[in-house]
Amino acid sequence: MGPVGALGSLSFWGVWLILPILIDGALAMVYLGARLSGRAPRLPITTPTTPPNGVWPRVTVLVPVYNSAGGLARCIESLKRQTYPQHLIEILAIDNGSRDNSFAVFCEEQQREWTGAIHWLSTFHQGKTWALNVGIHYANGAYVFNIDSDMVVHPDAIANMVDAFERDESLVCATGAVEIEPGLAGTGPMRLIHECEFQEYYFAFNVGRRFQAQGGSLFTMAGAFSAFRREALLQTHLYDASTVGEDTFMTFEMHERFPEKRVGIVTTAVGYTEPIPSIRALYAQRTRWQRGQIEAIAAHPNLARRGLFYRGFSPVRTLVTDHTLAFPRVAWTFVMPALAFFGYSWMTVVLAMIVLYAGYIVIEAATWWTNALMVVPPARERMLRGWWVIPLMPAYRYFVFWLRFAGVLTVLTEPHQWRTTDPITASKAELRRMLLRREHREAEQAA
Repeated sequence: MGPVGALGSLSFWGVWLILPILIDGALAMVYLGARLSGRAPRLPITTPTTPPNGVWPRVTVLVPVYNSAGGLARCIESLKRQTYPQHLIEILAIDNGSRDNSFAVFCEEQQREWTGAIHWLSTFHQGKTWALNVGIHYANGAYVFNIDSDMVVHPDAIANMVDAFERDESLVCATGAVEIEPGLAGTGPMRLIHECEFQEYYFAFNVGRRFQAQGGSLFTMAGAFSAFRREALLQTHLYDASTVGEDTFMTFEMHERFPEKRVGIVTTAVGYTEPIPSIRALYAQRTRWQRGQIEAIAAHPNLARRGLFYRGFSPVRTLVTDHTLAFPRVAWTFVMPALAFFGYSWMTVVLAMIVLYAGYIVIEAATWWTNALMVVPPARERMLRGWWVIPLMPAYRYFVFWLRFAGVLTVLTEPHQWRTTDPITASKAELRRMLLRREHREAEQAA
């Protein structure tokens, strides 16, 4: 092979294989280097004992309720176990059309002895957005928390979140760190998904979002657990029902309304969620997240016009950097097998795929190492015990990429809706409709 041919071959493989690995790898090494150098110290979960400003303020916790009988009691009980002064906590459970016995579960919790305030509100509109907006108008606390009804929060979560707000006047809102409950995992194939999901969540909040917040570019506060200064929240358009990503929409609102303030994360305020119950649920979740991101950008044209080199929050830059490396993944799926029909031997194709996967295993090893250096109890034991998922993480992230890619397609092809039907179920339903239409036509012709 001559110099020109070698250069062409290097360019080809570099674009599709080497460059993405180098970029992803460089980012993983930056995170690891920041931890090793002490720029990203481990933050243990402790209990604040003294109010920063001399007195603890009143807080309101909004818990949207929709057919939440299965997890509502655990959620409320975790709020009652907070180390924050209980008489300063107001819990508002806001129902938005439940058809199960969520209200009966709430009544049992309401009757249990507790010095805080706990109330039930109802809205005729269905949807989490409506429930949150109703709760905001009824909230009396200086700080307003949003916590999903299937969440369980660490006993120090509220105290650590309020402590962060009280010590930093520039902090206008913050997401808590959402983690998969350390003690929960499925069996069989779902156990593999759950272990990967556990590693993914921990890194996303304790490393990824933490670095985003330090750079003033936090893209999404977790809808499952976040907190706001009430006076700031009332200066926004509140939550918007036109998007399935109400959490991303509100994050954008805060960036736009308060450009001189901070949108941050408090990693010592931890909330625990259950692992995803099924592949179908994972598809619906990731498709909704991706669609919500795009809809939130479209709803904020002033932010969308910020260029790639804008100093500060630029959602387009985040989206571009997040998706640019997605195109090689599309190519890997379709181009790799086709290379065998364009003169490359199957051995070359297989070897390229092995090199690609091995490169991402190295990246995942660096990511896991960063997690291991960051992790604190109670997640520490499961994190360290889960080293064996490192070789599985590239496959998991590749699978999740295609779920996110489906979210992009739904924006173009499907109407706005919170609940998304997975492709298998949708295909079966469409096949049934086709058969019914065919039977109907044959019946009409026979008549």
